[in-house]
Amino acid sequence: MSDVIDGFVFADEKHNVETNQATVWQILSVEDNQEYQASLINSLQKLKTVQGHPLQILTANSAFEAAAILSQHPNIALILLDVVMEDDDAGLRLVKTIREVMGNASIRIVLLTGQPGFAPEKQTMQALDIDEYWNKPDLTMDKLHSVTTSNLRTWHYIVQLTQAQQGLQMVIDAARTISSKSDIASFTNTVLSEIGKIVGITTGGIMCVRIEERSQSNIFHVVEAIGCYKDFSRLELSSETLYDINQNIAYVIKYKTSVLRTSQSIFYFETKDIDNNCYLMVVKSDTSISEANTNLLKVFSENISSGFTNIALLNRLTSIAYTNQDLNIPNRNWLLREIQNLNHKERIQSKLLLFDIKQFEEISFAFGSDYCVKVLLSVYQNIRQAIPHPIPIALSDTQQFTALLPCDVIIDEELQAQLTHQQFEFDDVVHNIDLAIIEMSLDNSFYYSASKILNLAESSLKESIHKPRSYIIHTQQDSETISRSYNLMGELRNAIKDRKLSVMLQPKVRLSDEHVVGFESLARWQLEDGTYVRPDEFIPIAETAGLIYNLDCLIFEKTLEALQQLSCADIHLPVAFNASSIDIQHPHYYEFIRSRLENSGLSSELLELEITETQAMDDYQNVQARLQKFIELGIRISIDDFGTGHSSLAHITHLNANYLKVDRSFVTNIGIEGNNKHIVQMVIDLGHNFKFDIIAEGIETNEQKQILRDMGCELGQGYLFAKPMPVSSLIPWLNQKLS
Repeated sequence: MSDVIDGFVFADEKHNVETNQATVWQILSVEDNQEYQASLINSLQKLKTVQGHPLQILTANSAFEAAAILSQHPNIALILLDVVMEDDDAGLRLVKTIREVMGNASIRIVLLTGQPGFAPEKQTMQALDIDEYWNKPDLTMDKLHSVTTSNLRTWHYIVQLTQAQQGLQMVIDAARTISSKSDIASFTNTVLSEIGKIVGITTGGIMCVRIEERSQSNIFHVVEAIGCYKDFSRLELSSETLYDINQNIAYVIKYKTSVLRTSQSIFYFETKDIDNNCYLMVVKSDTSISEANTNLLKVFSENISSGFTNIALLNRLTSIAYTNQDLNIPNRNWLLREIQNLNHKERIQSKLLLFDIKQFEEISFAFGSDYCVKVLLSVYQNIRQAIPHPIPIALSDTQQFTALLPCDVIIDEELQAQLTHQQFEFDDVVHNIDLAIIEMSLDNSFYYSASKILNLAESSLKESIHKPRSYIIHTQQDSETISRSYNLMGELRNAIKDRKLSVMLQPKVRLSDEHVVGFESLARWQLEDGTYVRPDEFIPIAETAGLIYNLDCLIFEKTLEALQQLSCADIHLPVAFNASSIDIQHPHYYEFIRSRLENSGLSSELLELEITETQAMDDYQNVQARLQKFIELGIRISIDDFGTGHSSLAHITHLNANYLKVDRSFVTNIGIEGNNKHIVQMVIDLGHNFKFDIIAEGIETNEQKQILRDMGCELGQGYLFAKPMPVSSLIPWLNQKLS
């Protein structure tokens, strides 16, 4: 059932009214609280219309329902989205689905929450592409109307611009292909020549005059002239001079109409709706123009008018498609076209410089869009002034400039410092802005598309954020690494789906007698060609691609399979499995572990959960509470990489854990670096004082083992004792060790 009330179209998800998308703007309210949902609709009912457009309100009670509605209604303008619904982070996951899976960047998303502590505003705004964030109690009816109206207007402008930029580039390039007369000079020259042929001018002349409607001066520009007017070609003439040439010109300009005479005619054309210009075509014939030729000129004038309009429109569309309208400089489309048009020799001799303004999102959030435009303009001007070469610079992303320049332009250390640390003044206040810069040569990119070249450079630029230097040289090896990561991402997704990953177990031993006391389960990924992808390569890819939860769940199931094989061999030793903070805080992870363990028939005492110190401390209160549930289940907890993270001492007395693992970075040089030895001793003493068992990882020499043992470390693992092994190799190894 659907109703229309006060300009609204109310529809449920099962019986939607098909509405005219050109006149109706859609809003989706995603809320599991029916009472609050009803109050939202009731408040929006009083808004009636926005910019003359009636509003259609769609409703969903869960993120799952919302995703289905979004697939059916691709033109939804605004989502009022509850954060906590069927799951604690259902709303946040829906945002990622909209932006990353559906690829919808134009829809406006306003988060509403009654539990602000679950998803703090600042962190959520930084992590997700959302437009506004409101606590439900703060969202009055007036504020709701204001938020709705502003976001609908923003959506309308973005959709208009997106549609234009998606289609205009193809239109412009096609127009340039089918017409060789795409500029006003060549067009008018051809027109004059054709008019001369029609009229049969021998001693007369023709000229085209451009008049700028916005100009208050009496100066007019002669675009082209032939015959007796050829001396006026491309000059600026006063109105008096023009009136002397033809007395009818004043009349034509005043009344904006054409005047045809037997020997002198003036045709009036205008493109003021596009570029505020109008044109006069002044024709002087040495003989009377026949009636037939006059009619021909009338017909031809329609073609001339279309030509002027098309050229003006072409220039305008070019400006929109290839120019950033805020800064009036080339945009990303322009840059991609320029790169794509480079031939092989030009690419070999060219390179890109990408400039990324650090903390631009924070600047935008704190100071607003007007300030950001000033920052962008200042950075653009600084780059142009700093580089001693007339190079094209484009705004290739929201906070990113890209320059295309010859390889022989050297950016020395002094210039690097000038570019990466910029200073300028607004309103008598000095501002400092830092930039990250990537230099990428195009000499090995001939077979890459322009989009891939730019994407490679941007990926490298993002990686540079984690590097100490602000000026990075992108190498061919970097391109190969990024391309490999991208390819591996797709393969990893399929490998997880097809359960093609496996586990190997590395023994943990008692240092006093090297007796095996347990194992750590480590993920392994073998490709079709038999080679292995290193965990330190595919695990970050899984985190980046949002696959880490699926990966860890699969590895846990593989760990249980390994434990069952050990139990069948009468080996009953605990196995540790790794979990991320994403896993621990996932609403279904605990239940997944509990149910899989129960179905396996194995004792929970045979499992240890390992989480890194940094992950345990990032959201201490929440993570600790969830770890306690695993402890109550009977699973022991190990804090991995202890000493490399932060805030450990502040919380060590409250850690829900049984083991502290000394990171291999401290063990490697324990016999050489005195500081490492002191840190390890501190960890061991702290662990003993607070009743933790200590495990040292990465032990590779007897010297390291003896030092750790003398310091009071009870347990260890490393290549000195055994490398990670599949269960099929581990069982014979254990039997031989025990025999």
